[in-house]
Amino acid sequence: FNPEAAMGTVLSTPPIDYRVKRVMTRFQMPMSAIEKLWSIYCAHETPGQGYLLTEEFFNNILCYEQRSLTDPMVKLIDSKSDVSMTFGEFVEIVVTFACFEKRELLKYLFHVLDPHQIGLIERTELKHFVNNMWRGEATKNVTEGLHYLDRINDGDGQYNWKQIESMDAHYPSAFYPLYHLQICIIDKTMGRYWWEEHKNKLYDKRKEYTRDEEKRLRLKEEEERKEKEVVNEEMVLRRMGYVRYYCMPWMRHVYKARLLRIAVMEEELDQAYASK
Repeated sequence: FNPEAAMGTVLSTPPIDYRVKRVMTRFQMPMSAIEKLWSIYCAHETPGQGYLLTEEFFNNILCYEQRSLTDPMVKLIDSKSDVSMTFGEFVEIVVTFACFEKRELLKYLFHVLDPHQIGLIERTELKHFVNNMWRGEATKNVTEGLHYLDRINDGDGQYNWKQIESMDAHYPSAFYPLYHLQICIIDKTMGRYWWEEHKNKLYDKRKEYTRDEEKRLRLKEEEERKEKEVVNEEMVLRRMGYVRYYCMPWMRHVYKARLLRIAVMEEELDQAYASK
C-alpha cells in the first residue's frame, strides 16, 4: 500500500492537536512518523469531511474485522465518537496499541471486561467475550484454557488478574486474536522493523529513567539519613526540656527544624573558614 501514490504528489501538513502532542511526548514519536500516519489517514478519510470512519479504519486500513476486541479501543482513548475518528484519535489508537508490551495488551483485555475497575471478571462475561473474539471458532487451546481457569478458580464465578495472567502463560494462543490485532496495527502502519526499533529505544529510555529515579531516591534517603544523624530526638529533648518535650509533642518538629537549620549554618561556616 502506497498512501502517497493514492493521495497524489503533495500532502498537507498534519494537524497537531493535543492528542498528537501527547503521543509524541509520551511515546517519543518523531515528526516523520506522524507524517507517515497522516498520509495513511488522508488516503482513507471521508472526502471533504475531515474524519475517518471507524469501519474504514478496521476494514480497509487494518484489514481486521470488528469484534468485541475492537469496539472498546475508541473508548479507551476517550474518543468523541464510536463511528468516526479525527487524526489525533487515529494517531493515539495506532501508537498506543502498537507500543503496548504483551502484558499491557492483556491488561487492556482485562480492563475491557472489568469496566468498573473492581479487579474481577465474571466467568460468563469472559466466555462470551472469548467466543465473540474467536467468532465462535475457538480452538482446543482456548477450551482447555477456560477449563484451566475453572480449576484454579475458588468457585465464586469470577476471575482476578493473576488468574487471567496465569491462563495466558499456560495457554498463550487462547488470546491470539488480541495479539493479532496489534500485529495488524504494526504491519499496516510503520511496519514491524520500524516499530521494533522504536520500542527498543523506548525500553532503553525507560530503563535509563528508572535508573535515574532509583539514584534520586537513594540520594534522598541518604540526605534523610544524614539529617537524622545531625538532629536526633535526644538533641530535641535537650533543646525543649522534659516538660515541653512530653507535654507539647506537636512542637517537636518545629524544634527539630530549627536545630537542623543551625546545623546547616554551622556546616556552611565551617566550609567558609576551611576555604580561606
